[in-house]
Amino acid sequence: MKTVLVSGGTSTLGRAICTRFVEEGYMVYCAYAASKEKATSLAASLGPSLIPLHLDVQDKQSIAQGCAHLQNLDVLVNNSGIFSVFPTEELEETEWQRIFDVNVTGMFRLTKQVLPLLRQAKGNIINIASINALHPGFGGTTCYDASKGAVVSYTKALAAELAPEVRVNAVAPGLIAAPHLDKDHPLRQLYEKRALLSHLVEPDQVAQVVSFLNGCCAMTAQVISVDCGYLAG
Repeated sequence: MKTVLVSGGTSTLGRAICTRFVEEGYMVYCAYAASKEKATSLAASLGPSLIPLHLDVQDKQSIAQGCAHLQNLDVLVNNSGIFSVFPTEELEETEWQRIFDVNVTGMFRLTKQVLPLLRQAKGNIINIASINALHPGFGGTTCYDASKGAVVSYTKALAAELAPEVRVNAVAPGLIAAPHLDKDHPLRQLYEKRALLSHLVEPDQVAQVVSFLNGCCAMTAQVISVDCGYLAG
């Protein structure tokens, strides 16, 4: 059975990606840093093909301990990420470093750890970026935008370095539908007004593109936006 590791597997998007791969017949390691209860609940709903795995991308030792359970790996989905909003005048250097440590350095740490397994399997890596890397953010998101811009650059550089053995691509989602973004939420209204399709992105729709990139052996060094036409609006 082919194996996939999804970091940030208990987030809204992470759960959708894990679910998609289980449905496609993969053994899925759902990596989590703190949300053990959510990971356990997801495993209960999806069955034995989903395995919760404690792994904190900010902790090199935690990564090593978590990945010690892996005997083989075909796909790595780097989904761990955090978001915050601060005007530049209020943005502390510690917060800048925290965002980059998870969104960029954490991605590097985990990728480096599992790369030997991916090389052995001639597998592939799918990084989760953001449309904020490709378009100025919504205000106060310079740190997040810069971190996701780094993810895009890292994806392209890593693809060139690892070819032809390992493919590396990225998905850049737009604003993903979540319970707190009700129809009256100003950010949702702003997004839907600009997006050509006039609605938010569903997690399953992003997972579908992750699955496509996993299966398309002719694609590497690509960044695909899943944004309901926001970038073109």
